[in-house]
Amino acid sequence: MLLNNTTLFARRGLMLDISRNRVPTVETLHRLIDALQVLNYNELQLYTEHTFAFAEHETVWQNASPLTASEILELDSYCADRGIELVPNQNSFGHMERWLKHADYKPLAECPEGFEHPLAGWRDTGSTLYPDADSAAFMDKLYAELLPNFSSCQLHIGGDEPWELGKGRSAERLQREGKHRVYLDFMKQLFALAEKHGQTAQFWADIIMERPDLVSELPEGVIPVIWGYEADSPFAEQCRIVARAGFRDQFYVAPGAGNWNSFSGRLDVAKANINLAAKQGLANGARGLLLTAWGDNGHHQPWFTLYPALIIAAAECHGQSLDETELAEIIDTLFYPNESKGHGTSICALGQIDGLLTQPSPPNSFLNSAFFANEKQLNETLLPLTNQAELAKCDAALNAIRTDGLDPEIALSIRLNRAGLERCLNKTPSESKVQLAKDFATQWRRHSREGGLEDSLARMHS
Repeated sequence: MLLNNTTLFARRGLMLDISRNRVPTVETLHRLIDALQVLNYNELQLYTEHTFAFAEHETVWQNASPLTASEILELDSYCADRGIELVPNQNSFGHMERWLKHADYKPLAECPEGFEHPLAGWRDTGSTLYPDADSAAFMDKLYAELLPNFSSCQLHIGGDEPWELGKGRSAERLQREGKHRVYLDFMKQLFALAEKHGQTAQFWADIIMERPDLVSELPEGVIPVIWGYEADSPFAEQCRIVARAGFRDQFYVAPGAGNWNSFSGRLDVAKANINLAAKQGLANGARGLLLTAWGDNGHHQPWFTLYPALIIAAAECHGQSLDETELAEIIDTLFYPNESKGHGTSICALGQIDGLLTQPSPPNSFLNSAFFANEKQLNETLLPLTNQAELAKCDAALNAIRTDGLDPEIALSIRLNRAGLERCLNKTPSESKVQLAKDFATQWRRHSREGGLEDSLARMHS
């Protein structure tokens, strides 16, 4: 028994991103589900934008190695046998760029010809559905095909970050009614579709949190999911808002695994963030805690970087706080039962690397950012955030992490971090990005399907 018998949350879940290039193999998902069972999770969501093989939409998923209907049915049964509910998660408003970049779907976009992203600059294609009856009807058809493959009576419809809402076809309407009224109107259409298909809707609560006065207008029964991924995320205020609006014992808190946009995981941030979410969720009557593991910008983080946060979140759901020695021991026991001891210690040590340097902008790690930065970004944005002493300390910490006799993915994590560090130190690279990309592909194929790998490798080469 790795955890005690106390459970503080009725729902204890993991949401795994399978849309940012990396789609795990079924065998990998089986191993993950087995671990979830041991850690007493009872909910799993596979975050999907375009990686389900919809029968009439091959254009969208043909190079993505999507999960098929038969595979979902098998995974659903595998989860059920282990006391875990596989909840469908299909983003349905924003983050639809993988659809809207294709000519057949452009008419559904708020900005069919592209838009200015507030963080990333100009995007050539839209990412948000135009909030009208045609978009709702489109999602209705997707739900009708997707949902029969799940035994769950829940559906996570997404709804987060509709970046360009009001900057295109709905601009005039937004001027009359306001962004949040237009947003809520379309979300209500999606809530109604979920109900039509016999599902209770979960949704990301970030946009509605911008207008707390509108929370009370949400339909009774929907499940707000409050997400935040930093040590100072506003869980306290946002949990109070949804609880006072009548969603006590219904909403979820969703901290982050802290491993995306990193080669080793932001373990200190993940610990603080998960603890904060659990504390404030419990204080305000949250029904569930949903750990989120994203794959932004190509899912370059090694697979093992999920393990520490997965265990920490499970412990928090049981009222436990683990020290690093306990965490390392559980990693060895649960994920490397037939291997030599020491994997957990090295993984936890790697998790401390990002904390040695300033975050350029959450949720990014410094060395990951340095690896991918162009010369202008490196010299003008990143290097002013640190100094030679901090970089030298980071170098020494990387050198101290044991790799002998351990999974080669651990050594690759160190090598990727070192490549970013060498750029900061203006050193001649100790190895080429070509070799790093080759070894990255080898490790990718151990856990994940081929679809998406080419895109992730292209970013490494560039």
